[in-house]
Amino acid sequence: MVGIKGNRRVVYTKKAIKDSILTLLEEKEIHQITVTDICKRADVNRGTFYAHYKDPHDLLQTMEDELFHKIVKYIDETPVNEYSDSLLLNVLELISENRALCKILFCKQRDNKLLDKLISIANKADLEQVSEEFSKSYSNYYVRYIVGGCIAIVQTWLENDLPESPAEIVTIINSVSTLNNNDLTQAEITLK
Repeated sequence: MVGIKGNRRVVYTKKAIKDSILTLLEEKEIHQITVTDICKRADVNRGTFYAHYKDPHDLLQTMEDELFHKIVKYIDETPVNEYSDSLLLNVLELISENRALCKILFCKQRDNKLLDKLISIANKADLEQVSEEFSKSYSNYYVRYIVGGCIAIVQTWLENDLPESPAEIVTIINSVSTLNNNDLTQAEITLK
């Protein structure tokens, strides 16, 4: 029984610490945030913070890694030949559920390590799928174009505080990726 209560407390404490840094990151840069700032906002003592994290950078890196592993799990659970709207929808729903963190990591982050990792995974997966249809050099350009466009759409979505649902963003990405004005017009009409 004590173990369960202890686990709940740890989960609650970590959530309070994570929420605290997200709030602080809306106000200032990571290098300006101290452990004391985080602890005051989370209402925990410094010893509690240090029991879980080394410093604010370690905390943010841990949060980034957790999100990345959730995204990779979705990708790993989907066979390459079955990548579809459902995979994209799952990832977009995860982004929506973690909007504060994603907004910081995708839009405000210093070096975008997470984006670099995601681009690398998407490039590899998409290259495997597209290379059967096109030459290798064309496939590389095509995949980078599509992945870059998807990321730009997600960043814009986050910057605008997610006015569309994840399903609507899937429709927008699919329409934009075809680069056909008729599809874009139809998607816009569908969303209105």
